[in-house]
Amino acid sequence: MANQWVSPNTITGDAASGQRYLRRDHINEYFWREVAKGNHILFVAPRRVGKSSIMQDLADNPLENYACIYQNIEGVKTKDEFYNRLFDLILQCANKAVKAKTFITQCLTKYGIEEITKSGLKLKGNEINYEKELRNLIPELKNTQVNTVIFLDEFAEVINKLNKQGNQQDAIDILHTLRELRSNSDFKHFTLVYAGSIGLEFVINTIDRPKLINDLHRIKTDALTSDEADQLIAQITKGATIQLPPGVIGHLKTKINHLLPYYIQLMVEQIDLIARQKQQPSIITDIIDEAFEQVIHENKNFDDWLIRLKDYHKDVFPFINEILKYTAKYDTITIQEIYNKANDPQFKREDDYMDFVEQLLYDGYLVETDKHVYRFISPFLQQFWLRKFPVYNG
Repeated sequence: MANQWVSPNTITGDAASGQRYLRRDHINEYFWREVAKGNHILFVAPRRVGKSSIMQDLADNPLENYACIYQNIEGVKTKDEFYNRLFDLILQCANKAVKAKTFITQCLTKYGIEEITKSGLKLKGNEINYEKELRNLIPELKNTQVNTVIFLDEFAEVINKLNKQGNQQDAIDILHTLRELRSNSDFKHFTLVYAGSIGLEFVINTIDRPKLINDLHRIKTDALTSDEADQLIAQITKGATIQLPPGVIGHLKTKINHLLPYYIQLMVEQIDLIARQKQQPSIITDIIDEAFEQVIHENKNFDDWLIRLKDYHKDVFPFINEILKYTAKYDTITIQEIYNKANDPQFKREDDYMDFVEQLLYDGYLVETDKHVYRFISPFLQQFWLRKFPVYNG
């Protein structure tokens, strides 16, 4: 049977697509309605909800008279590189549209471009002032009769990186320029879409420029519903050797609790490994429980949650981690308990402690159960924190 064993079609690394991705039509429909109104979009969701997968699906399935392109821009390191990348993306996007051929031909001549490729533009040696030319290029998009939609994933990472490297003014300049492009009435047929694994709003607040993104239309995405989780499980196990009866699926969803696509994919992948080792294709609840423990013991599945806190909140990490360690040990934490810790002489965060509570909620670490009572949003994260910090004397 081992030679004939067919594993589920899971993915736990890159963004999901095809049968590994569950399209939620209400999100897509809402997105296109807002774009049609002329709104620029910020996807708002905790980590691992699948924002990148949603953006890629939208970019790959545009409506008529829309041309879209998606790119993860996390690697951008400077202001000039950002403008260069955005300029390239706009031309790559427009190049997809048949109606834009005349426009593209004109751009090739005007900017001395030899070729437009997926990896960028090949120039004839001409130097381009990308920041300046963006202001000239975007108004011309109206001549294509095609709406150009640029999906920028990990944009907040770029702004955060510039700020941390001491280039705060460059970060502010980018935000000002993009706000100008979005608000200029001449810049039609052009939409910017932002998302990322850290909250853009929090990053913007660290440089005290919240007004520079307050024009963005926020689209919130959350965990899957129970029915959506059933559908995703059915998709990724279709044709697989393992069989999950309805009662077992119910137990699986209870163990996961917070039904993120990532958690479901992790669990189904681990269930398959255990079942294959046991040569037991019919899954029982004991295998679900064993898979849960195995997933928790694989720190690589959750290390990034801890690393990002240390990276993005370096100066206040001890305070944030104190909240999480307490919650992991005692299951919940009240706002009074958080306030007491904020007043501790070693932290001194009594003036801004709620900013960090809100960030933990936004980024998918904690959830508010009752008024001002918080717990881990996922049993996976709670168990991970208990394993990382098994001794707590607070």
